Amino acid sequence: MTLEPSWLANLYLIGGSPCSGKTTITNQIAETHGLSTYRCDDAYFEHAKVLTAEQPVFSWLINATSEAIWMRPVPQQIDDELEIYREEFPFIVRDLKNLAASGPVIAEGAALLPSLVASLGVAPHRAIWIVPTEEFQRHHYGRRDWRHDVVKDCSDPDQAWENWMARDAGFARQVALDAHEHGFALITVDGTASIESNLTIVERHFELRNR
Repeated sequence: MTLEPSWLANLYLIGGSPCSGKTTITNQIAETHGLSTYRCDDAYFEHAKVLTAEQPVFSWLINATSEAIWMRPVPQQIDDELEIYREEFPFIVRDLKNLAASGPVIAEGAALLPSLVASLGVAPHRAIWIVPTEEFQRHHYGRRDWRHDVVKDCSDPDQAWENWMARDAGFARQVALDAHEHGFALITVDGTASIESNLTIVERHFELRNR
């Protein structure tokens, strides 16, 4: 599935992995520059309502228990996460086509894999990826009380937490490699730069200050 060039001209895309600040940056850019927003995480649950046999991994995950999700081997978790986003991508493209018909849109989410975005013919200056280091990710996730609720029903919550963190770290590495292979810009967040500094990098990359 492809987008018409006219739709592409209205899109700004921020991909990456959790705990990187991409949502905060998206919110600020949308407010400052008057862009509509599209959040893949929110759309995920709407897409889950209309799954077919063409989305087997996505369908499995929606109905799986916490035990089944978090106690699987980490490599399998990473592979399944990548496959879920591949299965979901046609839904995301459909949504973006509709939104971009009304004006500029900034979309963000882990589901925006570089290889999938590249398949649309998106210009490199219209997309960027942000990923955290594993140390940064663990530090900030560790401060969120709700993290305990995610794994509390697992037979070994501590191991489930470790698996979760290892999955996200592995996913971030895959995204970084994918972005590099397709010539897309990447920001790695390790805590040495402020969110404001990264926001400026993204604005300049999108050439929004001259918009």
